[in-house]
Amino acid sequence: MRDFAQVVRDNVSEYRGLFSSAVKWAPIFVATLMALSQDPRLQPRHRTWVNAALAYFVSPDDAVPEEEYGAYGYLDDNLVSAYVLERIARDIGWRVIEDAWSGEITARRVAREMLERETELLGHFGQEALQRAGVLEERARRWADAQESPEAAGIVWPG
Repeated sequence: MRDFAQVVRDNVSEYRGLFSSAVKWAPIFVATLMALSQDPRLQPRHRTWVNAALAYFVSPDDAVPEEEYGAYGYLDDNLVSAYVLERIARDIGWRVIEDAWSGEITARRVAREMLERETELLGHFGQEALQRAGVLEERARRWADAQESPEAAGIVWPG
């Protein structure tokens, strides 16, 4: 039986399309998240974020579905993963993450590049992916909601 990281690896192995250099990280993100989900050095909230990112990989309701876009559809999953790794690193540093990472470039560099290139890679779908995965920080989510309706987001403007 193949593990999920191998399934993703098989799905991206032949991809030579748009942003293939970013798509190729999908199986490494999956393997890293799977390892981190079992790592006793993570705090419970970190494990929740990791599990949310893993769930997003298998969700049929993601912003750029693989069933519709093929391997290109892993870009939003990679962004969610990069965001989660960056959030964990802000709390505990990169050491635990790098221990789980198997890429030829550091996890820190790959995650930061994904986050810096979010708009280029995904346009508005990046923000949508983070929202659908449920990993946006509460403050960021509230401010994003405020763009349409400040009252619905629970923000009261001084005045």
